[in-house]
Amino acid sequence: MTRWQKNAAYALGLYALVTVMLRFSSGEEWGTALLIALLITPLAFWMGWLRRRMNEQAAEWGRRRVRPWPEERRR
Repeated sequence: MTRWQKNAAYALGLYALVTVMLRFSSGEEWGTALLIALLITPLAFWMGWLRRRMNEQAAEWGRRRVRPWPEERRR
């Protein structure tokens, strides 16, 4: 399965899950639940991408740190 197909499968699964959760937990109508899920799905993917990017940048910053961490300093 290619990366594009995997992402499409995740998006479709997340969209269906959010739609069903909105429909039966909050009592929304099907049309409203579908529209809200259409907004939530890309937001969830963006939040996942943002978390992954921040973790990568934090790891990179930690490797390039010039001064030693306080617990690594000798007194």
